[in-house]
Amino acid sequence: MQLTPYVTVCRHHTIPGQVLLFAARTGALILLPEEDFDALQSGKAAEEDIGPLIEMGFLVTDPDTERRQVLHYMDDINRLDPKLTLAIVLGMECNFACRYCFEGSQKGRKSMDDNTADQLISFIKQRFRPGKKKLLLQIYGGEPLLYLKRILSLARQLKPFVEERGAEFKIDLVSNGSLLTEGVVDELNAWGLNGVKVTIDGLPDNHNHFRPFKSGQGSFAVIVRNLQKVCSRTNIRLAGNYTSETYRQFGPLLDLLARQGLSPDKIEHVNFNIVLQVKDKITANEYHGGCATINEPWLREAALHVREEVYRRGYRVPELGPQPCAVEIDDAFTVHYDGSLYKCVTLVGHRQFQIGDIWQGVDEKYRQTHHVYHWRKEEKCRQCPYLPLCFGGCRFMAYQRDGHMAEVDCRKPFLDATLEAMLLQDLRYRYGYES
Repeated sequence: MQLTPYVTVCRHHTIPGQVLLFAARTGALILLPEEDFDALQSGKAAEEDIGPLIEMGFLVTDPDTERRQVLHYMDDINRLDPKLTLAIVLGMECNFACRYCFEGSQKGRKSMDDNTADQLISFIKQRFRPGKKKLLLQIYGGEPLLYLKRILSLARQLKPFVEERGAEFKIDLVSNGSLLTEGVVDELNAWGLNGVKVTIDGLPDNHNHFRPFKSGQGSFAVIVRNLQKVCSRTNIRLAGNYTSETYRQFGPLLDLLARQGLSPDKIEHVNFNIVLQVKDKITANEYHGGCATINEPWLREAALHVREEVYRRGYRVPELGPQPCAVEIDDAFTVHYDGSLYKCVTLVGHRQFQIGDIWQGVDEKYRQTHHVYHWRKEEKCRQCPYLPLCFGGCRFMAYQRDGHMAEVDCRKPFLDATLEAMLLQDLRYRYGYES
């Protein structure tokens, strides 16, 4: 048995005499005494240790076989995937005027009509094949709660259909939080609401600058007041977008939220991310200040700082592990309000990336236009220890940066600079290790 080629080995002064190992394919983390690691490398590990290390993905029979298996990781995911996931854009109306919105000029009074909604139901029922165990609807806008009646109508037709087949029906919302009242949450809970992602962009002045109501009025106080009332009724996933000038606000933001009752036990997890710089005509938001590559030098410090601030205050962060792109998941689609189909919600309205519609179905030519599995052809990807964490990166980020998706959005420089520190954060805060 040998160490997986997708292992990160960390020695650090905060863990003297020990070695921290991370298996990228499984997301497993383990701390070993130095002598045990030496025995592992020399093939002399204790018999009782070998089984668990194989199960966690640290030991493999043959590294070349492991590489081949990872290259076909998505084939296995698609063969075994128990769920059908649809991101649904019900309409483009929004009561906010966010400065960096990637939907930009598409916004307006455009929404899904009854005929399209009926066809969407038929499309979903056709795609929810025998063997599927879960239907997940991720509801977007605009602001999705402007279309509450449509959400409830879809749920009333789909929830019984799914449950009659012994499967699970769930709804996730991506909302700005301004309309997220107790009554709304209670009504949606009856129809499978699983949680709500709400974005707060730093301290009040900064948030109100970037995410005001269309009237220009600040939205921070309204969002926080709503979250205070509903956080015990559903899962709240707190998001936020930062720039090189604003990332240091997010620790103080969490202090402020905790003082207002949104303590770690009231928030499912926190995932703060960069403002993405977009430059295509469809978006047309004229905002400059984000970034179109994760490898910008400032982001290495910023990402670690923000993650530390979240952890240090007792909030949860998403676990490190494989993060396949929706482009490469066969049973994941985005449905636009007009019934057109895309592989990611960021691509809606970019007609060159439309993959079909809910009447005619999916045009499999998208596998060429979206360069599905392009990372398999790249030697730098095939040999990269971080491949299971990246799988070619973000197609939309590559498109915004390069004008096309043909090349991988390589994240190795960023992970080289940050992964060890992130693992040490996990060891300390997630697993409670104290040196």
